[in-house]
Amino acid sequence: MASVVFYMEDGSTLVHKLENEVTTIGRHPDSLVQLTCPSSSGRHATIKQTDDKFYVQDLGSSNGTRVNGAEIEEALLKDGDRVGFGDVQAVFYAGDPPAQPKERPTGPGGGKNLPPPAIIIYDEPTTPAVKPVKSGRALSPVRRAYGSKGSGYPDTTESGCATAFVVIAMFLFAFIVGLALRHSKDMNGNLLTDMLDKISGSMPKIKIEKKEE
Repeated sequence: MASVVFYMEDGSTLVHKLENEVTTIGRHPDSLVQLTCPSSSGRHATIKQTDDKFYVQDLGSSNGTRVNGAEIEEALLKDGDRVGFGDVQAVFYAGDPPAQPKERPTGPGGGKNLPPPAIIIYDEPTTPAVKPVKSGRALSPVRRAYGSKGSGYPDTTESGCATAFVVIAMFLFAFIVGLALRHSKDMNGNLLTDMLDKISGSMPKIKIEKKEE
């Protein structure tokens, strides 16, 4: 008969034969296999039998359920598989377990009597952890010059408006000077004086006469 050997944290060994269709595992008193390890949840996992096959299923435990080192939600168990319920290690046997060793495994989850965990090879390299930026780090010379607030660049709004005003003023000055030179060449006169005379000549003259009594 299929069975599971649990290696407890205190070094004790618990052999449980899978006689029930569903075997509940956890710290809850109603569990068929009650674990006392704090890393195991109250309702940690179940082992179900379906057509002479056994499946282990995690019940949303805090520290997860692992088969041969890999965390699973549900997995088919094979003879000799190592199953971890939190820090409690167990070994699944398709038949009766071997005779108990004279020397018990030492340490949490057992020692030399457990099969070695499966080695998981990742194709993609792991991303290195990003170190947090310290708030008290020294500013660069550029950041010190412009200040540490905002985007780190100087405010160019006012200087840009002043530059535009200067360019427009220079353009108008050059236009007036050119117009005056053109007028002096063509009309042989002064642009400002001619403009004032024209303005004053176009205005109607009002004669005020004193009425005799």
